[in-house]
Amino acid sequence: MKTVGVVGAGVIGACIAFSLAQRGMRVHCVEPAQPGGLTTDVSFARLSAVQQPTYARFELSHTGMIEHLRFAGQFDSAPWWHPTGSVAWGDDEEGGGHGSGPSFADVVHRLAAWGYRTVWSDAARVNRAWEPGIAFPHAGTPVVLFPDEGWIDGPKLVSEMLAAAGATGRLTLWNDAVGGIEVRGGEVRALRLEAGDRIEVDAVVNAAGPQAPTVAAMVGTAPLGGVATRSSLVIDLLTDGDPVRHVLRGSQAHARSAGPGRVRVRSEQVDARLPAGAQADPGDELVKDLLERAYRTIPALESATVDRVRVGTAVFPGDGFPSLGALSAVAGYYEAFANSGITLAPFIGRTLATHIATGEIHPLWSRCSPDRLRAAS
Repeated sequence: MKTVGVVGAGVIGACIAFSLAQRGMRVHCVEPAQPGGLTTDVSFARLSAVQQPTYARFELSHTGMIEHLRFAGQFDSAPWWHPTGSVAWGDDEEGGGHGSGPSFADVVHRLAAWGYRTVWSDAARVNRAWEPGIAFPHAGTPVVLFPDEGWIDGPKLVSEMLAAAGATGRLTLWNDAVGGIEVRGGEVRALRLEAGDRIEVDAVVNAAGPQAPTVAAMVGTAPLGGVATRSSLVIDLLTDGDPVRHVLRGSQAHARSAGPGRVRVRSEQVDARLPAGAQADPGDELVKDLLERAYRTIPALESATVDRVRVGTAVFPGDGFPSLGALSAVAGYYEAFANSGITLAPFIGRTLATHIATGEIHPLWSRCSPDRLRAAS
């Protein structure tokens, strides 16, 4: 039985651990914090391919969305999966919510040409039929429904995957940090934990999210290059009832349910003003700005209570593709970190487990090799 160490128990690490255990491998998953409690918990967690600017990146994200449907079907229930659909509208004076890029209508037409399901409507009809609580700019505002989108409860997905992997009897979860990766003769041999434990493994998967560059350095190759960092401010509100039915992608703010009596909000414009690498207190001005944008979008939220204010930081390859698969310089070392980790996690888990077990490389991995990040350094 092959033994694999998975560094990180966020949404990607948990899906990998589950898929490896399903394939009969022994898994040691190492996470110093609460599993799913860091970047995964702060993510807006919209299940979408809208934000991808090229067909190659779109195809990967769209495949990830389809994988979620297949993945959920493996279980009697999938309490993490909320296929609500998304409602989106733009403000072309601000680039349709996409900065200085194409207009909102251009983005939607491009997605439709790529085969993404889109349904055009207008604000008045949406208020009558789908979302009565949205304050659109005017009754004729063009609005699009993306019926295949939704949101994922990241911590719930992590919890369920680790429980399912544990039920196989092949998962050991370590509440510790990795202190080193032993490499001898160009091959991974063991994980060393900060508390002093040594775990012999046949392979290691670096799914450490924001800590992925630190873990990557432990194998002694060239450092990662071409890596980007993005921070996002999210606020969870306690509401009277459930004023949001779909994931909302408005020109001023985004909002979604976060469970009964809870709404999560964020804004691209506010995130653009966060200091680079911000990880803690975003400052009162940015919090106020986000709340005001949310209230303008959904007036009923003005009576809500602020529950949690948090900043999440993601680290990912700057070209937008995951670092996914084996590093050629070190046998038995694999990487799995990505932008849009929520969307891609089940796909990454299944295809990486297949690769470790059989050597098979999925066709959509063609631009995802970890080797490219060493060349970029």
